[in-house]
Amino acid sequence: MGGVPGSLVGGVFVVSGRIPVPLTSLSRHNFRTIVRLRGELTLTSAPRMRKKLLRALARSPGVLEADLGKVTYLAPAASAVLLAAAATARRSGTGFVITHASPRSLHMLRELGMQRLVDAPLLPDPYSCHEM
Repeated sequence: MGGVPGSLVGGVFVVSGRIPVPLTSLSRHNFRTIVRLRGELTLTSAPRMRKKLLRALARSPGVLEADLGKVTYLAPAASAVLLAAAATARRSGTGFVITHASPRSLHMLRELGMQRLVDAPLLPDPYSCHEM
């Protein structure tokens, strides 16, 4: 099933490894887990996405990174899942960052108040070809 480092199931790729983490004041462990999301993240895919993020958080990484670089559409339901994962990470002392998001995805996340829960600024991916 999914959740195994290096596995690809349902459009979610989980990578785990030792990477220097600048957020040492928040970290219990010195590694980052990356969950690479892709495709259209909709109401239908939100439960699977939630499950993958919670599995990644269960590993107690120093930082959980949600990589949105290959996301083509971020529905409000999927945005809410990211918001809940960020809140769960914060409560457990795990850093949470969002990377490679399109301007449209960032706009949605900012509207929901995500910038208050992440441990790095919500900045657009400089290599993104997505338009707002």
